[in-house]
Amino acid sequence: MPRRAIFWTLAALAASAAAWQAWNLRWTCDDAYISFRYAQHLVEGHGLVFNLDPAEPPVEGYSNFTWTIWLAIGQWLGCTGAALETWSNVWGTLCHAATVWLLAFLAWRGSAGRAAAPIAACGYAAVHHAASLAPAGLETALYVMLVTTLLRFAIDLRCARQAAIAGLVAALTAMTRPDGLLPAAILGAFVAFDARARRAPALFTAYAVPFVLAFGPFLIWRRSYYGYWLPNTFYAKSDGGPLLGLGVDYVVEFAKCYWALAPALLALAWLAVSRTERRRAAAIAAFVLPYLAFVVWVGGDFMFARFLLPILPALLLALDGAFVRARTAWVQPLVAAAVAAGLVLRSEPPWLGDYNLPVSDNRRFTMAEMRGVPGVSAAEAFRRAGEALRVLFDGLPVRVGIGGGQANLAYRSRVPVAVECAAGLTDAYLAHLPGKQRHKVAHNLDPSHYTGYLERRGVHFMFEGNYDKHVGEDGTTWVDDAPWRQVWFPSDAVDWSPIAPIPVPARLAVYDRDLMRELRERAPTMVAVDFEKFLDDYVASLPTKTKDQVRADYGRFRRVWFDHTPDPVRQKAFEDWLR
Repeated sequence: MPRRAIFWTLAALAASAAAWQAWNLRWTCDDAYISFRYAQHLVEGHGLVFNLDPAEPPVEGYSNFTWTIWLAIGQWLGCTGAALETWSNVWGTLCHAATVWLLAFLAWRGSAGRAAAPIAACGYAAVHHAASLAPAGLETALYVMLVTTLLRFAIDLRCARQAAIAGLVAALTAMTRPDGLLPAAILGAFVAFDARARRAPALFTAYAVPFVLAFGPFLIWRRSYYGYWLPNTFYAKSDGGPLLGLGVDYVVEFAKCYWALAPALLALAWLAVSRTERRRAAAIAAFVLPYLAFVVWVGGDFMFARFLLPILPALLLALDGAFVRARTAWVQPLVAAAVAAGLVLRSEPPWLGDYNLPVSDNRRFTMAEMRGVPGVSAAEAFRRAGEALRVLFDGLPVRVGIGGGQANLAYRSRVPVAVECAAGLTDAYLAHLPGKQRHKVAHNLDPSHYTGYLERRGVHFMFEGNYDKHVGEDGTTWVDDAPWRQVWFPSDAVDWSPIAPIPVPARLAVYDRDLMRELRERAPTMVAVDFEKFLDDYVASLPTKTKDQVRADYGRFRRVWFDHTPDPVRQKAFEDWLR
């Protein structure tokens, strides 16, 4: 069989295997529901907003504009609810397979028809976390495909027409993720070098003009619509400086897991000293090393491997360059098989399933059985709970607070206002809070930083258990877990087979008399305190309490009730007693 036939047969098998594995691993990351909610509101005519609050300025709580628009297209075509998840799963899978096919194309093009196996394509198809993150509802696979496309133009740019196409792809990359500006700038440097070396300034103009015409208006629109040059997620995830310790650990743990990538580093070093492969080596190194430094600087990501996937295709492509001139036909297929086998036999750290650590395998605990809900995954439990809340909250001006892993709940329940409190991704006030010390990137915003904020926002219910955290003068911390804050919403409006419906727990933030009355009429089995009766009982028991205890409780009662509802009689009773 000729080399061409062997090569493209293996390429087709690699792309098919990548698509098959990704589809079988399909799931939806909770963060994806943030983009789902933006897409939903856009199609419904509300604009690219997370909350339907006329008093709240729009907040760019997503960091994947092109992907969010693509989700909106799916929504517009009729993919609503669970169908939008399938839309994202399908396109993530297709982008993953397209990256594998693109690597095969680059290997064949770089070999001038001499290659016998697509080594990088086979290798990338064997990376488990590339396959598992592709159909997760996020922009990851699209972004990797776009970055790999830019690498293709950095390796070989032949004419102004290709430069113009590269400029458009660079703009799409920069609009898909903010860090996409880095590979776009790197490719721009290569185009500028070629323009000077060939004495053809039109080459750089052909690249720059489409980029500016596409990205410039987008940047101006972002600034005028959201008020900032960067997404709100940038401010939520940054902490005023680098997170080098987290970043180094992130890279080291990935390297230990995918130890089979080591030969690619040796291949890149060999290409660098090869007179005929210096351009390829320079392009690969330029796409890998600065981005690697960026990942270390920002501290990596809480999802294992996700931030390192964009540079894997470039790194693996070094193997194709190193073995392109192998005279024996079986050498390249053997290398491709060995690399793929080594990447399949990864060495995952045993702690990846622990969500509380700085880095974890998001899919593992999202798809795992939810504690206390036998036979149902965490994602499925939140889906059913969200659907039950949508029925209960339909048409009501409910405001909720959500924590980590609860964007699904906000998307499903269709509440008009949801405040994300794990990092402030969709809230400008929380995102810009100073001194956000975290043990993992973009998570664990200390609730003591925003005590009282949710009440000022008029949030009625909080689905995060420890949101009302306090810090005493002596440095001790405690969570306000008073029984009167507990709320249990029934979820029997949806099918919970094979188990009985599980009540949805929440905590009272602001007590709205009319809202609670309507909710009790809709759901008589809802468990929640009658706060006005509770206050009457409390006032009657004042003689049995200390002033310090009453002063502390009155502060909480003000945030929950008195600051929002005129109640002069009860308020006077507290203030007279405290005097």
